[in-house]
Amino acid sequence: MFKAVVGLQFGDEGKGKFVDFMATNHDYIARYNGGANAGHTVNVNGKQASFSQIPATLENNKMLFVCQDALISLEKLSDELEFIKVTCKNSKVYIDPRCHIVLPIHVELNRASEDYKGKKKIGSVGVGVGACFEDKSNRLGIRLIDATNKETLKEKLKLLWDIRAKQISNVFNGKLTLDFESECNSIYQLAKGIEPYFSFTNDEIHKLLSNNKDILLETSQATFLDNSFGTYPYTVAYHTLVQSCFTSIGVPAHEMYVLGVMKAYTIRVGNGPLPTEFNDEKANRIRTVGNEFGTVSKRPRRIGWLDLVLVKHALKLTGTTEIAITNIDVLSELKEIPVCVGYTLDGEDVCANKALIMLDKVEPVYKVFSSWPTLNKKYESIDLLPKEAIDYLSFIEHELGVRIKYVSYGKDREQTIEVSSYINQFHVENGLSSTDYLITRT
Repeated sequence: MFKAVVGLQFGDEGKGKFVDFMATNHDYIARYNGGANAGHTVNVNGKQASFSQIPATLENNKMLFVCQDALISLEKLSDELEFIKVTCKNSKVYIDPRCHIVLPIHVELNRASEDYKGKKKIGSVGVGVGACFEDKSNRLGIRLIDATNKETLKEKLKLLWDIRAKQISNVFNGKLTLDFESECNSIYQLAKGIEPYFSFTNDEIHKLLSNNKDILLETSQATFLDNSFGTYPYTVAYHTLVQSCFTSIGVPAHEMYVLGVMKAYTIRVGNGPLPTEFNDEKANRIRTVGNEFGTVSKRPRRIGWLDLVLVKHALKLTGTTEIAITNIDVLSELKEIPVCVGYTLDGEDVCANKALIMLDKVEPVYKVFSSWPTLNKKYESIDLLPKEAIDYLSFIEHELGVRIKYVSYGKDREQTIEVSSYINQFHVENGLSSTDYLITRT
């Protein structure tokens, strides 16, 4: 059975933490899409590591798969393989030789394209993933297996290089600073270092599924960066919805458990609409306390209040089974916390599908909650949290109609509460209503 960890917002929800958290009970972990544009950070007992190529875990004795639809940045992958050698000595890494390589010329093309677009740029992190995916779709791409043979690599790279070099100079008015021969040699050497890890991951995973093994899936980007159902064109270049895993891995559809990860507020990196965004001292505090700076880009993330309209839509798009909510500690001491529960457009209520087509024009409808005191100790169960925090979580669970399974109140793996039953049930049992701490509705 597949067990997937997915992001229910715009990314950076804390997926890496829950891949690592669930890895304690799973021996097989697969990353099947995305590239170095998606970084996942893991914190265990004060030790921190960031991953953008290999499944994010500090657990040892695991089988880690990088499947054929993942996009490879050779230097980053090489660094992560060295890290795993030292940190998780008994783990084994399997990399599909059909993975496409994000080349240095893709990075230069990506940056030239963004510069040319000016104010209309997407806000890409600039690591070349979009350009690599274009070449894969146009049948120009270079796969890992291609790069392990010098003659094959030169022959295939020459056509790609000529096309992209002309595009950089003649279309985007940029300047290519790379040397073809030097890049060929570098790509070849890096690929040869990765070659010992080659494996047809679809066969390996098929065997595991046939033997009724559970496989933990790490998705790279979140729901609303999907290039069909997200905030197009401010998306990535491919599908991010978890059901795309079957073709990305190369297995038929299977039963799947989906853990949807969401933050207690909303953040976004780069351009694109964010209806609940705000820019004031509260936003600065959330950014600082929550360390809201990109794992890959290091850019400050944009801050918005929790948007339950989008999260509820994400649950339908992904088939989420249970929810993990992160960073509730960051919202402490704020006095009031608005939560978006609806949208209007020209004075009329509007559904999520329609709103996503014109998300920059909708007006959020809020309910406002009281904040809670600082969370500064270890919480073994949900009932030990401040009552205001419990009410906030209870309302979210009630609105979404899906159980909150995990509550994270810090970056470390140990700062996680596993919730044994519906939080609303806890409210009923303790004589609380879901509006005990509700302030007002606007």
